[in-house]
Amino acid sequence: MKLAFTTIKKQIFSGISALAVAMASVPTALYCADDKQPQEMFEKYEIRVIRPKYFTKTGRMETGAQLSIVMNQSFIYTYLATGLLDYHFSETLALEGALAYGFSIDKEDKRVLDSNFKIKTQILRTQYFMEGGLLYTPIYGKYQLSSGRLIYVDMFLSAGAGMTGVNYLYDQCPSKDEIPEGSIVSDPPSPTVKTYPTFFVGAGQRVFMDKKLSLRWDVRGHIFGYNKADGACDPTTAAKASAVQTNITMQLGAGYFL
Repeated sequence: MKLAFTTIKKQIFSGISALAVAMASVPTALYCADDKQPQEMFEKYEIRVIRPKYFTKTGRMETGAQLSIVMNQSFIYTYLATGLLDYHFSETLALEGALAYGFSIDKEDKRVLDSNFKIKTQILRTQYFMEGGLLYTPIYGKYQLSSGRLIYVDMFLSAGAGMTGVNYLYDQCPSKDEIPEGSIVSDPPSPTVKTYPTFFVGAGQRVFMDKKLSLRWDVRGHIFGYNKADGACDPTTAAKASAVQTNITMQLGAGYFL
């Protein structure tokens, strides 16, 4: 009985020793033979890091404020304060309304033409626009800074319709003091604002600061037709002729998700 118990102890000890030797030899076989061996072990595998989307826009309202600048005007600068209200039906589709109101400032070129060469320029001064349309967001992504922080962005396309208000100052017309006595030329009209149907298309981008606040920029083309007689010094006798104007705006601001 005692001999059998001694034999069992020897077998258990031998098994533990063999297991210890096997475990000690595995790391040496895998990692010490060749520095390139661990990389070769994973050549058949594609390793990806997947992170969930930062947040969802579906069913959320977004408000925004922007400064809009009309970029394609020769003789004036036009600035408009713009308010935005969006409703996101899904992650890619939203309905947006925009209302902008502002003013224009004459450039030096316009003053030089008038004072030095007596050349009057007729200008379409945009005073406001109100538009509604759809936003389509096909691109969503993120960029990692060297500090490790992730910047989330999306890019969108926009299109819709609305109205543009043009402020006619009639400053190209001769003033009352400049009209000779007995002349058949009538006095210039009083300044007025006329409204024209407008279509717009554009593209833009959001850069998300957190889950509610984003910085946003848009470039849009606002296209409307108008009657040239509306800006004539004597609209009653001017020949009616239609024309098309395109205002290209750069809009910079921020959005806030409710």
